[in-house]
Amino acid sequence: MALFEKLKKIIAFWQRQSAQKDIASLHGTVENGAPTSFAGTAGISEEEKQKRVSRLTPREHELYLLLLEGFTLRESAKQLSIKYSTANTHMTGIYKKLGVKSRAELIINYRNIKGKDAQSP
Repeated sequence: MALFEKLKKIIAFWQRQSAQKDIASLHGTVENGAPTSFAGTAGISEEEKQKRVSRLTPREHELYLLLLEGFTLRESAKQLSIKYSTANTHMTGIYKKLGVKSRAELIINYRNIKGKDAQSP
């Protein structure tokens, strides 16, 4: 019985810890009081975003524009006449260079940044 009581206490402790983390995330803070950010690039300036986009290779930039328009990776690969695996490699490079983790984050944070085409007259 003593073992069962110890297990119940341990489970209760972890449930309280989990609940505290959930409450902290709802209030926009984590355990150390720092604000949470759901999008890693939400706090950077438009100039920095523009600079990050300018670091994309020409092919990555073409794929970036298609992804911003809402095309799937498969559709984008077909439009660019490249293999899906190549498009996936380019997409990985785009995500790393722009500091995003998902297509949704890419669209939310970079929808107004067209990059190289926007700079052309």
